[in-house]
Amino acid sequence: MKRQENTHELVQLRIIELAKLLNDTDLRFTKHIFNSCMPISERWVKPSCSAHPSFKDVAAPDITFWSNFLALNQRAFEALAPHIKDDGEFLPIDVEGHSVILFNCTQSVAEVPELSLIKYEDGFPNGLKSLVFDESDLAEKTIFKSQLEGCRALFVTDTFKDICNAHHLTGGCFDEDLLNIFV
Repeated sequence: MKRQENTHELVQLRIIELAKLLNDTDLRFTKHIFNSCMPISERWVKPSCSAHPSFKDVAAPDITFWSNFLALNQRAFEALAPHIKDDGEFLPIDVEGHSVILFNCTQSVAEVPELSLIKYEDGFPNGLKSLVFDESDLAEKTIFKSQLEGCRALFVTDTFKDICNAHHLTGGCFDEDLLNIFV
């Protein structure tokens, strides 16, 4: 799942502000949040932040991103929460007076080692050549991350996509090419 082309992140919470919120003075905890499946709800205190200026005169989509977190409006939260609650945690945030729910995905799915290949350039690892998930590990998951990919992207099953389509949720872009980081 990716953000729509030519859109910005609604939530404008900087990493230093996040570190203060999480009482992480040396940034050790905060630096790992965006490349792991680590839960943070025990340290979360509902913050307030501004919205990206591009949303001043235009309503934000139902689903936006904040790095590799989903930012859900109430409509998206109500549609998706029952299906993704076991795949992560919900973190409330106030964005210019509007209640938004961040979804931090804490699940990863095993990759098939012989089919998921690291790409090398000049003898150094540089991304992935291929990425294939273990179908048996996908059971019961709706949204997840890949450890091999570095937990930077969110991957979803057809269940997630079907819910978004059934509820006409805006903001997400679905691509069958798992390694295509561009829209």
